[in-house]
Amino acid sequence: MFVVAIMRRLGMNCEGRLGAPIRAILRRPGMRPVRLALVVAIRKLMAAIGSLTALGGWLLTAVGNLIWAPVALLELEIKRNRQLRSIAKAWKLGPLIIGSPADIDAFSRGESVISATLRRSGSKRSIVRCGSIAISYVADFDRLVEPLLAFDAEIADARAAKVRAGDTPGDGVGRERRSVLFLHQCYYNFFYLSEALRRRGWDAVCANIEDPNAGQAQFYHGDDINLFDPEPEQYRRKLIEFFAEAEGRFRMLHFYGRGVMSMFPAYFDQHVTYDRLPVDFLRLRQRGVKIGYTVVGCSDGVAQSSINKWCGACNRCVWQDQPQVCSDTSNLAWGRKVHTMCDMVDTGGAPSLDWKGNIATVCRDALTMALDPEVWRPDLEIPEKYRLQRSPGELIVYHAVGNYELRSRNGRNIKGTGAILAAIERLKQEGFPVKLEFVTNVPSQDVRFIQVQADVIVDQLNLGRYGAQACEGMMLGRPVVCYMQKDELPGFSRVPFVDECPIVSATEESVYDVLKGLLSDAGRRRELARASRDFAVRWHSADACAERFEVAYDRVMQGLPPSDAPFGPPMHLTLS
Repeated sequence: MFVVAIMRRLGMNCEGRLGAPIRAILRRPGMRPVRLALVVAIRKLMAAIGSLTALGGWLLTAVGNLIWAPVALLELEIKRNRQLRSIAKAWKLGPLIIGSPADIDAFSRGESVISATLRRSGSKRSIVRCGSIAISYVADFDRLVEPLLAFDAEIADARAAKVRAGDTPGDGVGRERRSVLFLHQCYYNFFYLSEALRRRGWDAVCANIEDPNAGQAQFYHGDDINLFDPEPEQYRRKLIEFFAEAEGRFRMLHFYGRGVMSMFPAYFDQHVTYDRLPVDFLRLRQRGVKIGYTVVGCSDGVAQSSINKWCGACNRCVWQDQPQVCSDTSNLAWGRKVHTMCDMVDTGGAPSLDWKGNIATVCRDALTMALDPEVWRPDLEIPEKYRLQRSPGELIVYHAVGNYELRSRNGRNIKGTGAILAAIERLKQEGFPVKLEFVTNVPSQDVRFIQVQADVIVDQLNLGRYGAQACEGMMLGRPVVCYMQKDELPGFSRVPFVDECPIVSATEESVYDVLKGLLSDAGRRRELARASRDFAVRWHSADACAERFEVAYDRVMQGLPPSDAPFGPPMHLTLS
């Protein structure tokens, strides 16, 4: 009966004149083997038909894929090119991007920031230039372009809102004159430098995005615009609107701060790999805006081991065993990002270690450590609340540490405060009429009233170069003591203004003798006071810094290194 059922399923007529004889024959007793063989044959036939059906389906799918895969790839390439064309003068051809040099340069720098492969190898994506066309390879197109697309949409919305409101982005000046936007506060330096540049005819603005009531505000003297808003959406809107104006107004953006390579906190680095894509800075680079940076301190772009080998300061620093703050890997990673994205890096006379020795981008002159000589006058009128009490003939040694509790731990103190305290105590025991005026966390605009009353100012005794406190002391016409290591690594020239600096060098071991000599010699103190003021006005007055900044700016705009003479051997992007 199984055979009959199969025959029926196959459409064979088992009831007609042909079917009846077949049934009769198959029912005979001797036909059982035939029936079984027929069943097996029919099953094999059915299996073969099923296999052929599956094979046909696979072949159909394969042929479809062969036909449609290039079509799908072409559709994807068309989509990506449409996206790319909306944000750049460029075309995508497979893994290559071809377009304007500014766009290709920005994409190359962006991928060098986000690519783990390029970071590990210490290399940078190369660019082939052919006249007004540039070509580069991009491995991670979506990760690079999608954030730019989203940011572009925000900027477009902001511009549309401005037009609806009847406002025109920009100040009407465009980029016809020299212009720079200083971003993030560098103490008070950017504020006074922008004022000095405006006196030279620049369009210069000092912009701050921080809460004006935050703790760091005590170190600032003001800004030209503060974009902070406590309400997150309003804050973002204000940043977007200002950026939309700034990208068409300024020819350079110069910023300060490790890990804050953006106008937008959302793009700040959160990890020590420093691989967050600075979307807004890439957009600026696409539009020909140059990027400048002022280093934060000793660890900015320099391995901890390099600093320690040069001056030994790390052995006295609380951050030596805090890799999230300072380590070879993180310091160099930030340096690599800075020198990948920036055209000019102001190291302020720091030693030419690691990334600070990159002659292609580094300017070692005093560019942005700018002070107003009128604010720091030697003849300041002292408010009564800051007038120091002193006995007849008593000498005052001033020493200060900002954020003292944070920067001192278990006897470690990078400035050598303990050695200074010990030296003063020893001098007192020997009969010297001296007292120490130790200051911490006094607002910057007020601390000068205390500094100017000192007979000697002691900055730091370990790092080998001077900082803000020494600079303020010299501008006030005070003798300054600080550890000065003026030598550079072999192959690098010494920094001219560091060489002529009148600071008296001392270490933790020698500070007692140095102070004793200065406190015993009023004539030398007067001589150092005059030399200090003259030096500070020549190198750190806002007008002098503005003049040098203008020279470096003009060179960068011409595609040249900011320094007019090489100070060391060429460096390649190999540090990691």
